[in-house]
Amino acid sequence: MRRALGALLLMIVLTVASGAVQYGAASSGPQILSTQAVVAFPDTITFHIQTRSDASIVDVELEYGLQARSCVTDINKASPEAFTPAPQVETEWVWDMRRTGSLPPGARLWWRWHVVDEKGREVRSERQTLTWLDDVHPWRSLAGEGVTLHWYRGDEGFAQELLAAAEQALAQMQRQLGAQLAGEAQVFIYADTHALQEAVLFEPGWTGGLAFGDYDVVLLGVGPRELDWGLEAIAHEMTHLAVGELVDACYSSLPTWLSEGLAVYAEGGLDAEGGLDAASQAALAEAIANGELYSVRSLSSGFTEHPGRASLSYAQSYSLVAFLVDTYGAEKMIALLQAFDRGYRYDRALQEVYGFDADGLDVAWRESVGAPPQEAQQVAPGTATPVPTVELLAAPPVAATTTPWPTNLPAQGTSASESANRGRGLLIVSLLVCTLAGVLLASGLAIVIIWHWVKGGAK
Repeated sequence: MRRALGALLLMIVLTVASGAVQYGAASSGPQILSTQAVVAFPDTITFHIQTRSDASIVDVELEYGLQARSCVTDINKASPEAFTPAPQVETEWVWDMRRTGSLPPGARLWWRWHVVDEKGREVRSERQTLTWLDDVHPWRSLAGEGVTLHWYRGDEGFAQELLAAAEQALAQMQRQLGAQLAGEAQVFIYADTHALQEAVLFEPGWTGGLAFGDYDVVLLGVGPRELDWGLEAIAHEMTHLAVGELVDACYSSLPTWLSEGLAVYAEGGLDAEGGLDAASQAALAEAIANGELYSVRSLSSGFTEHPGRASLSYAQSYSLVAFLVDTYGAEKMIALLQAFDRGYRYDRALQEVYGFDADGLDVAWRESVGAPPQEAQQVAPGTATPVPTVELLAAPPVAATTTPWPTNLPAQGTSASESANRGRGLLIVSLLVCTLAGVLLASGLAIVIIWHWVKGGAK
C-alpha cells in the first residue's frame, strides 16, 4: 500500500515538474498572444497583433499574399508604422486600399505575423486566410456551370438570365478557342455603375464592368432596366477571363486593342458578325471621315479617361479584330493568341501569323475601312488613366480589364409608379407648407388684433 502511495506521489511530482518545464520553455522567447484581421470594405484591412517575450521584441512584420495566379511566389512584407521595441507589444498594420488601389470583391488572401526578439529568437503565427468581400449590400447567389453569380437588385429571373449568358459565353470560348477556366468564375452584379465604382477604387468614371483574370472575378454595374446591355457586357467580361487562360501573362501580355476588341467581337461569336451598337458605329464613322483615328500602337496600352474617346477606342479595337477575323479567319486569331502565349513580343507575334507588324496592320486596316494613311492625319494620342499621387504602400498589383458603361442608354430615372409617388409626396409637402403658412398668418393677425384691443382698452 505504501509502495503504491509512494509511486503515485512520485508520478504527481514528475508530472508537475514536467509541466513546469514545459511552461518555462513556452514562456521563453517570443509568444504571440492574439492576432486579428478586420475588413472595412472598400477601404482597409487592419491586421492586429499582441505579442510578448522575456527579452525585448525588436521586429514585428506582417507577411501576406494573394491566392491568385501569379508569375512569382506571392509573399509580401509590411511593418507597422507605430512600433517601439519592448518585451510586450501590441500593434497593427493597415492595408489602405485608398493608397494602393483595391482588390476585387471575392479575392482571397493569406497572412501571418513574424516576430523576432533581441536574442534572435523568432516565431510566426499560424497562416490564416480571409476574403475581401463586399458586405455593404445584401447579396444573393446563384450557382451555375463553372460560374456563381451574386446580385442584390432585381428578381431571380433577372439573375438567371445573366447567369445563362455567362455560361453560354464560357461554353462558346471553350468551343471556339479551346479556353477553359481553371477554377470557378465569381460574378458580382452591382445595381448601377456608381455602386460598382464605389466598390473598386480609382477606376475611370465611364467604367461599367471589370474582369480580373488572375482571380476569375467579374464585376458589372447593371440594373434590371439595363438587362439587354448586361447580357452583352457579361459575355464581354467572360471572354476576358477565357482569353486570359490562353495567354500566360508571365511571358507576355496582349495589347489592349486585341484584348478589348476580342471581347467586343465575341459578344456576337467569333464565327458570326457581332457588330457595334449604333452610337459606337457612328463615332467610328465620324473618326474615319474626320481623320481622327488612333494609331494601332497608341491603342496597345490602356485607354483614355475621356468617355467619348474611350468609346472610340473600343469601337476601333472591335474594328481591328473584325478585320483580322473576317479577312484571315478565326484560326489565324487563335494562332496569334498562341504566339503571345509562347512569349512572342507584339510585332513578332503579328509578323509570325499575318506577315506584318503593328504598323503594317495599321496600314492594311485603314485601307479596309477607307481611312487615309496615318501619316496624312492628326493622330489623337491615348491618355493613361490617372492614379492616386500619394505614396503607395507595399501591396501586390491588381490587373483588370475595364468595360465602358454604354453611352446610348437612357439616363437612369424612376419608373412611372415611382414618379407618381414622388409627385404625390411633393403635393403633400406643398399642402403642409401652405397650411403652416396659413396658420402662421392667422396667428399674426390675431396677435395684431389683440394688441390693438388691449391698447384701446388701456386708453
